[in-house]
Amino acid sequence: MIEDDKKPDDTQQRLSTIGQISAGIAHEIRNPLTAVKGFLQLMQKEYESRYWDVINSELEQAISTVQNLLVVAKPEMNDEKLSEINLCQLIEGTLSLFHNEMYRVKVEKRFYNTNCLIYGKRNQLKRAIFNLFKNAFEAIEGEGTITVEHFKQGDKVCFSIRDSGKGIPKDKLELLGTPFFSTKADIGTGLGLPQVYAAFNEHKATIQVESVENEGTKFTFHIPLLNKTLEDRMQTHLVIDKSMDVRQFFAANQLLFNKQLEAEAKTTFEIVAGLKFVTTRDLVDHANQIMSLVHDGLTQEIIQLAQERGLAWAKSDVPIMTKMEWFYALRKVTWSFLRQYHLYIGISAEEVFELSDRISDALDNFIIHFNVSFTKYRDEILKSKQAIIDELNVPLIPIFNGIAVLPLIGTLDESRIRFMEDKLLQELEHRSIQKIFIDLSGTTVLDAEIFKLLLRIIDGIQLMGCSAVLTGISAKLAKLILNIGKELTDKITVESTLQQAIFKESSNQAAM
Repeated sequence: MIEDDKKPDDTQQRLSTIGQISAGIAHEIRNPLTAVKGFLQLMQKEYESRYWDVINSELEQAISTVQNLLVVAKPEMNDEKLSEINLCQLIEGTLSLFHNEMYRVKVEKRFYNTNCLIYGKRNQLKRAIFNLFKNAFEAIEGEGTITVEHFKQGDKVCFSIRDSGKGIPKDKLELLGTPFFSTKADIGTGLGLPQVYAAFNEHKATIQVESVENEGTKFTFHIPLLNKTLEDRMQTHLVIDKSMDVRQFFAANQLLFNKQLEAEAKTTFEIVAGLKFVTTRDLVDHANQIMSLVHDGLTQEIIQLAQERGLAWAKSDVPIMTKMEWFYALRKVTWSFLRQYHLYIGISAEEVFELSDRISDALDNFIIHFNVSFTKYRDEILKSKQAIIDELNVPLIPIFNGIAVLPLIGTLDESRIRFMEDKLLQELEHRSIQKIFIDLSGTTVLDAEIFKLLLRIIDGIQLMGCSAVLTGISAKLAKLILNIGKELTDKITVESTLQQAIFKESSNQAAM
């Protein structure tokens, strides 16, 4: 077993020295390669050759290899920002990328203390974990097992990846992490594990490797936990005076409250940043307004604010679940501040319960009325859209006194025909229509049964004392009608085109 933390003068020092040498060599190689690439691009414009693609491809591969070596040798060159990371979630997400391998390799997960957080560079660690899983899957020829563990040990979060692969020879273990060393002669570049070592070393982790030939390999990592929880960070910056009431306490620490709210509702703030009707400033301002109203006991004002915000969010066309994250974060941060107030100001248990009930009721009131306002507006929008759709399904257009046109567009199916039957007959009665031109030039009738339903509507029109004329019948539709039976043609009146029918009708109106 190799433990990097127990041999600082050997493994760590050796890797550090190799890293420094590699970085220098990589710099010296990358600069002339980049110059060569530039000159080749100029030559490519002046000279034709079938070998350019091969030359460029190989050159890009060389530059990429040198760049990867630089990242391994000097991981601090990665300018990714530090953030709080749930390592368990990161492992799960990375493992999902190998779903195509799981038909042959069984993956056993033993996850404990899944809420532990570390502080680091998410993408850098994700790449390292990806390389670990990649090596584990490639080490297993045919079927096998990979066991992944995650747990808390003291002030560190630990995780391990054990495979049932071919293992690593004992004399090669000390070479792990050395650039360009690989046990995979045909497919290995020798930069995967160095990136793993570089990434975890930068995160102050210790690395243990156990391997037995023909039995498998196990990598174990111990990474320092994020030392300060939400309340730990709060305690460092809280403004506290034992003479403060709860309103004064929240007011004095408003900036810290806002900062913690934004950290807890990170996804919501990111989504809102690109919206028009609500802004990230709104999220903070409304949280402060709510807390101010809560402390003043102004229930009706809380309800009014909730209704206004529910309407604004409904107009922004953002899913309500996004706002739910903000509600959850607001409640969580509020309770954290209340706990600090209780600890430092020293109020009695009875006062704590009374204060908690009052704030909880106020927040519940806000959430309920926000949801009602949000849902009501969305429902009204859906109803108005449906009304427009209904109107388009039966677009009855009056053209002369008692005469109208019904231009049908799109596909006629059974549900649309059923709707038309009710809506059209009502419209004819309401508008006192005596003659209607039904234009079929822009529609498609699916089959004979649908056309029979259309004939049913024509029968209803005639029963109301209104005459119906069909126009725009295509050759395909004419064939379908004939296949139904010649007796149907006796029931309908047709004109070639709508324009022709309207012209003839206008002529008749003028003659009268």
